[in-house]
Amino acid sequence: MTNYLPHCFDLFDKNGEGSIPAASLGPALRALGKAPSEEQVQEMLAGASSVNLEQFTAFAGQVEEPAKDDVMEAFATFDTNNNGYIALPELKHLMKSLGEGLSDAEIQGLVKVAAADDEDQVNIRHLVDQLMQD
Repeated sequence: MTNYLPHCFDLFDKNGEGSIPAASLGPALRALGKAPSEEQVQEMLAGASSVNLEQFTAFAGQVEEPAKDDVMEAFATFDTNNNGYIALPELKHLMKSLGEGLSDAEIQGLVKVAAADDEDQVNIRHLVDQLMQD
């Protein structure tokens, strides 16, 4: 993952100034597959308005990636029929309303990755596999 850090940082350093704005720290860490809460991000920033590559690298090391089994278990909670599937509208609603919630753009990305079938059902294992790929 450390090979990706400078590339990821550069994607969020839109002005090429060697720093990313504080508002981009969470999305940048999530782009690496990390799952920091907004509270964790604010604690890392400690009021700073931007982050340099060295700080970004240190922050990336502080946030653990969720285990695949934990993600499967979390999604399985909403598998009401216990068949390994979740309805796409329900998935969208859950991802928008639980916790910090996803933005509309993030929901659209999730819909693409989810690859619902003709009946608007999402295979949970496939979804988690897609979300957790390196």
